[in-house]
Amino acid sequence: MRILWTLGVLACSVPASAEIFIEHVYPPCVAPGQSQSLTLIGTEFQGASAVWTTLPPDQVTAKITHVSDTQVRVELQVQATVPPGLYGVRLATSSGLSNMHVLAVDDLPVVLEHETGSAQSSNDRFASAEPVTWPAVVAGTAPETDVDHYAIQVQANERVSVEVVGNRLGKGFDPLVTVMDASGRRVTESDNDIGLFFDSRFSWTCKKTGRYVLRVKDTRFHGSEHWTYMLRIGRFPAVHVAIPSTVARGERAVLRFPEHDSAERELLDTDLPTAQSFFLGVRDQERTATAWVRLHISPMPNVIESEPNNAAASATAAQLGANLHGIVNQNGDDDWYVIELKKGTRVEFRAVTRDLGSPADVELVLSDATEKEIGRSDDTGFDDARLSVTAPADGNYFLQVREVVRRGGPAYAYRIEVKRRTPQLTLTSQVGRMAIPQQTWQPLPLTLGRTDYKGAVELTLSGVPAGVTLDQTRIAEGQTSITPRLQVSADAPQGVYSIQIHARGLDESAAVEAWARTFPLLDRRPTGRGPHGEAFELREDQRRLPPSLTDRIALVILPRAPFDFAVRPELVVLPRYWNTDFEIETQFQGGFDGPVTFIARGGTLEQKQLQMPTVKWQIPAADRAHYMLAGRFESGVNTPIIKHPVTITGTARLNDRVIHLTRILELDVKTAFAPQAEPEQLELSAGDSGRVRIAANRVSPYDGPLTVNPVGPEGLEVTGVLPFAAGQSHAELQVQVKPGTKPGRYSVSLPASARIRRYSEQAAGGKLIVVVK
Repeated sequence: MRILWTLGVLACSVPASAEIFIEHVYPPCVAPGQSQSLTLIGTEFQGASAVWTTLPPDQVTAKITHVSDTQVRVELQVQATVPPGLYGVRLATSSGLSNMHVLAVDDLPVVLEHETGSAQSSNDRFASAEPVTWPAVVAGTAPETDVDHYAIQVQANERVSVEVVGNRLGKGFDPLVTVMDASGRRVTESDNDIGLFFDSRFSWTCKKTGRYVLRVKDTRFHGSEHWTYMLRIGRFPAVHVAIPSTVARGERAVLRFPEHDSAERELLDTDLPTAQSFFLGVRDQERTATAWVRLHISPMPNVIESEPNNAAASATAAQLGANLHGIVNQNGDDDWYVIELKKGTRVEFRAVTRDLGSPADVELVLSDATEKEIGRSDDTGFDDARLSVTAPADGNYFLQVREVVRRGGPAYAYRIEVKRRTPQLTLTSQVGRMAIPQQTWQPLPLTLGRTDYKGAVELTLSGVPAGVTLDQTRIAEGQTSITPRLQVSADAPQGVYSIQIHARGLDESAAVEAWARTFPLLDRRPTGRGPHGEAFELREDQRRLPPSLTDRIALVILPRAPFDFAVRPELVVLPRYWNTDFEIETQFQGGFDGPVTFIARGGTLEQKQLQMPTVKWQIPAADRAHYMLAGRFESGVNTPIIKHPVTITGTARLNDRVIHLTRILELDVKTAFAPQAEPEQLELSAGDSGRVRIAANRVSPYDGPLTVNPVGPEGLEVTGVLPFAAGQSHAELQVQVKPGTKPGRYSVSLPASARIRRYSEQAAGGKLIVVVK
């Protein structure tokens, strides 16, 4: 006989062990070709063993030189060939992996703010502005109500470019930069800038030689000891977008930057990175520093708008399988394109603006040659506009691109991808980091998006060492989600890895593939949590991350864990407003006796903004004497009828090491009863009567009383009320067919109600079909 160890009190949550979390990195940038000493500040850093980055492994080296519980110092060297831009960094310890933190690679010399550096002198006033020899990037901090001042010397007619990178580091910083002359008079000011979230990038030309002061502060006077920023000062073009914004491998492309001198061109050579999206460092003739512009790799040819094209009569010629590039260059500007289509051709138009760094919010309108509208689309949610149409006839079609609020300017660039609609896949991983001890596994929840493809899909892993496998590599026809086990063998080498998951359609009639994308947690946010503690509600600046931060999963392989556990059953059915139990069996290895504590997360178990969890949970701690546990879910007020995954994470401490293992079950919340007729169909003649058994059809373990209130149509008479006592499984329903009732099928519904604890519950129940012969 198995004895289950239980607790008597239900809980919404229990205190979890502290999390490995990088609060900030200082300085937040490193220069290519140089070694930089970085300090990582955060929690639970003991046992730090390695630094994981999204930089190419062969182009970065990291050596940990100091470790404490809250601070790690790292000597990081990035190869000179690494392009400037934003990358990701995590800290691996003997207990697991930290959150992702953004680290910049910048070609400007790094200067530490005196308030933060060893000098510790204040720069919070105009008179005590910190002198800076530029070009440089100042690594600053922004604690609460902080105001920083920096003084530079500028010559008459000299152009100065300034950029703040703060919000893009994954923090809530909203910087305001003010330039003042020697007398304190404001020369220029920049707040939120185009395509940079709450950051800014601008240039100004000095009228006379002298000392100028740059003031940096949060517009709301908010701040945090963990907010850092980069103040870039140099001579770089203050550009945000490029036309075209796509390039093809093996080809040269001439790029135009509409915010800069129209005569300027930047030539991109054929040496492109392996990523599908990347930052291009843009320099001007003075070549002292670069501005970062987002570009994408695409095999489709580029079509550049030809102005004037603000009417159908002057539309720019387009084609299927091309990228259309243009600019809403002034308020109220419309751009028109004409494309020839054959009847029945399925076409998809996809606008891209936000991922280019453009502020444009475009609407797409497609019309035929008679000006009849075929389709219209604005943005939806966080995504740009998409429009899918099927050409109703042969002929020319006109695509109108317009800014929704009718704004425009040189930075209002867009790209419209025009493709023949073909089957497509998207693959999303609900986790961005995994810490797996040898000889065990962790669940890897994946969601597959399908467009015009229902066939089976094959999954493959890349970047993993020998001994790391998926136990399921096939997604069945029509299936949209899967939770395979990422298994680590006993002899898999310990260390950190960047793994990618590739999905490929197995139906030979359609060549479809996709790489898994993640949404890594950067900053703390007090919303719900996902399968492994990842935040599932992210700020916009955390959603639009550089692809290198979202196209891979961080994996650390750890030494074997001293315990393991299994959850049974894999599907737990919970009667709404009642409770149900499940089992956890814990196994202990060697001399480890526990304890192991557990936490349940997901869906109805989570607080969502102001709404408290609707399902409470209880799991006692395990030790060697109490290895068989009884967990419990209890439904509360307003619990939705829903089926969703729940992750159960077991945590134990062995010396300085904290071990987390995660398992998944499905929680299916149902009404506690749903009466059904047995059989579901009854045949009678007009004037006859009959009886049928009605099953209470309770969901175990609920066994309380309920009442069924049958409702029949005109022509039938049914028993008024069927009461079910506690434990009663069946009752009889009498049905009378009135004389003269016409032959046919008649439906009797079986709604039911009950009082479950202090809640009034209703269930629709099934239906009895009466066939009148």
